[in-house]
Amino acid sequence: MDPLVTQTYDNLSRYTNSFSESKCIGHFQFGKLYRTKFRHPDRERHFVVKIWENGYNLLRLADEIILLRHELILGHPSMVPMYGFCADGEHLCAMYVFQASDSVYNLIPKDSFTWLQRIKVSLGIASLLKFLHTGYPQYPPFVVRNLDAAHILLDENGYPRLCDFSMITGGILPDRTLDKNDNVHGCYGHMDPYSGKKGNCSDKQDVFAYGVILLGLITKKVYTHENRQVRLPFDHEWAQREYKASESDSDKKTVQRSLVHESFTSDPDFNSADGAEITAMAMECINICDSERPTMKQVLRSLLTLPVVKQHAPFLGVNKLLQPHKIGH
Repeated sequence: MDPLVTQTYDNLSRYTNSFSESKCIGHFQFGKLYRTKFRHPDRERHFVVKIWENGYNLLRLADEIILLRHELILGHPSMVPMYGFCADGEHLCAMYVFQASDSVYNLIPKDSFTWLQRIKVSLGIASLLKFLHTGYPQYPPFVVRNLDAAHILLDENGYPRLCDFSMITGGILPDRTLDKNDNVHGCYGHMDPYSGKKGNCSDKQDVFAYGVILLGLITKKVYTHENRQVRLPFDHEWAQREYKASESDSDKKTVQRSLVHESFTSDPDFNSADGAEITAMAMECINICDSERPTMKQVLRSLLTLPVVKQHAPFLGVNKLLQPHKIGH
């Protein structure tokens, strides 16, 4: 494992053209993400710079360094490879070494983001959450707590990379839910309004957030700042209403209920059976009763049975996702 590189804020500013909007990929919960490239040590490499803009973040940066450099985590294809960091006075930044194309949040509404690419994202994040939720004899499961489509970047091969762990707890980290100085409760539009209100911390909250992301991938809907200002229903509320309305009283067993955006019917890789199965899975993930939500192991297993996954397994990187990701791997 290469040692972490420390960078000054001035260097990062220079690499990103003074953190210009042209280099900005988007926002995460506590700041912004930028793409850049520079020569290191003897060749040009691509990087993502994550800068925290305000708040109680030094501990978050420290946790992220511990997490992303631990042998338990190294090797999963949907974890970001950490290159270095900046703790220059009040400026806190993390650096990842990979070529980012865009965030899933930005891509979801776009027609150019194909059905197969969306399936690749859903598989990658399901695999990662299953891995984080598994736990080990010496460690409890991790709970991400702020899973969000804006926190997922695609690399140059279209694999999703989770890039924010600012609220993660469990595993090799202390129980951050005990921190009374931190009143942050997750990401708007992805927070679990059911089990989250109880003040507890459960992997079922990650399952709920995953369900929201999955709904976005198949419906092309994202919850925006403008939605919030005019108090439009959350995406999960919209989905629950629409899904219930699509139920057939005449023959519930034969009707395939799907919330998939109609534009996907012209995608050559789309199968209507896949759409109905993914819709049903997403609805299970956002179930009002958290105890009735599936585990991420069950979600991943269901995804792997889809015809589109079986047909395009090499492109989707199924073998890569199913490799054992354990200590030493």
